[in-house]
Amino acid sequence: MSDGDPAESGQTQERPENQEKGKRWPRIVSVILLVVGFILVPLSAVAIWTHNQLTNTDRYVETVSPLADNEDIQQTVANVVVKAIFTNVDIEKRVASALPKRAKPLAAPIATAAQSYAVDVTETLLASQQFQDLWDAANRRAHNQLVAFLTDDPGKAPGAVSIDDGKVTLDLAKVVKQVQGKLVDAGLTFLKNVRVPPVSTTISIIDTEGLSEARQYLSILDTLSWVLPLLGAIALAASALLVPNRRRGTIRSAMVLVAACVLTVALLAVARSLYLDAATSPKVSEGTASAVFDILVRNLRYGVITLGVVGIIVAVVAYFVGPSAPAKKVRDLATTGIAGARNKAGDLGLQPNPVEAFVGAHKRALELVIGGIAVLALILWDRPGVGAVLFIFVVALILVGVVEFMARGSVPQTADDVAG
Repeated sequence: MSDGDPAESGQTQERPENQEKGKRWPRIVSVILLVVGFILVPLSAVAIWTHNQLTNTDRYVETVSPLADNEDIQQTVANVVVKAIFTNVDIEKRVASALPKRAKPLAAPIATAAQSYAVDVTETLLASQQFQDLWDAANRRAHNQLVAFLTDDPGKAPGAVSIDDGKVTLDLAKVVKQVQGKLVDAGLTFLKNVRVPPVSTTISIIDTEGLSEARQYLSILDTLSWVLPLLGAIALAASALLVPNRRRGTIRSAMVLVAACVLTVALLAVARSLYLDAATSPKVSEGTASAVFDILVRNLRYGVITLGVVGIIVAVVAYFVGPSAPAKKVRDLATTGIAGARNKAGDLGLQPNPVEAFVGAHKRALELVIGGIAVLALILWDRPGVGAVLFIFVVALILVGVVEFMARGSVPQTADDVAG
């Protein structure tokens, strides 16, 4: 007996240690999954944005369309167009040849005035819907060429975009032709037969030596556009499920999601600064470069902010279903309000009915269905923004309130009963 007692004592000491180790590993794996999810969120956001821009022409045109309304872009285009036309014709010489001998000294002022008038005509065109249509059409034609470059697919048909030595340029030949025609119609007939070389009708959109390297990473992210988000979602969900207290695990996963979204927005700000340093050149002003970057990535930024709002809502909901004193107080207030409303309805003649009896018997299942429908609506919604997320959340809350209201009706009670 005495020989066996120490062995039994040793076994009893080892068991708690083994149990503690068994509890420790899920926590460690949960933390690792949180880190993995934190890393995958920014990569997933960029991958999805890249995929959407490369595979959907309408979405691409929608993204770049606001560039036509930007003053910096319009100013750059106007300079390119006017320079393209007047560089290829000696206006002063042509005006002088058309003037009488005594009026020839007026050739220089008239030439200057003609060029100023051309700027006015160009700015008027750029501010019109006509230029917006030309811009959209040019970018639509350019989409295949841009995709060909980013996906390294030379089989695509050439478009209005040219990529060479890290520079992306957009052909404005049609815009130049439109301005030239308007100037001829306005009386500047000497511009009718002016031929503008193709190289003079291009505008540089991006000027950076890192474009070729970026193409490689973008192609990889495009391929992984569905894998990365799936792995990120699995990592965050699994992290919450591995810990004993899944509600707290859900809060942690949601807050990690929010932190990852904040990091992504911060990285976009850093990328913007680096891009401006690389893209700004004598041919591309800082205003033009910043306008291009801000407009092109605006959907990515809004999408990340929306995802962060989703994370905040998940964390808030998980917190208020918990046992903390503030959460209990809020639930008690909501329960009291709903009970009072149902009792008042009972006083007004609304009596329990089979529908309320069904709701009362299946309240939990109905609330889970509402939550599932809300998640499904969020997934199926085409590019949901913060407003859409808040709308779905508020509607889901209202429906849960209706279920609670009807569930109260399964128990016949009125305000008079409560008073009694």
